[in-house]
Amino acid sequence: MKTNIASTICREKTRKIIAAVNLFYDVNCLEPSRKRIIVAPRQIAIYYAYKETNLCSTSVGILFNKDHATVLHSINMVESMMKFDPKFKRDRKALEDEIFKINFKTKEDFKLFELKEEVNKLVNKMKLDKLTELKESLVLN
Repeated sequence: MKTNIASTICREKTRKIIAAVNLFYDVNCLEPSRKRIIVAPRQIAIYYAYKETNLCSTSVGILFNKDHATVLHSINMVESMMKFDPKFKRDRKALEDEIFKINFKTKEDFKLFELKEEVNKLVNKMKLDKLTELKESLVLN
């Protein structure tokens, strides 16, 4: 039973990493695309999913609909980016803060995180006047 709980927590943590990377890069890294704008964030999500969980490369690959060789390639690519890509070096701290700002231990914590992400997406899509109107309606007197 412990294995199932640990596995569930690892999968949930991977989902959190995917959500944070998607939000940070404003993409869907699970989209089956070969465009660099999708591939780089997907490789970054795979890297953090592998490094921050105890899942093997095959299990991480299953979560991303990729094989273990793709996971290993992604890890190598991100490690290269960490060494040689100045933009990624600058963005790395902000991305890691985004990924690790919520440390959840239960499914309820993760559901709360998902809800906050949905609210953030909606707010980002709203026009400023709608946002101001919403803010005024929420202010308590």
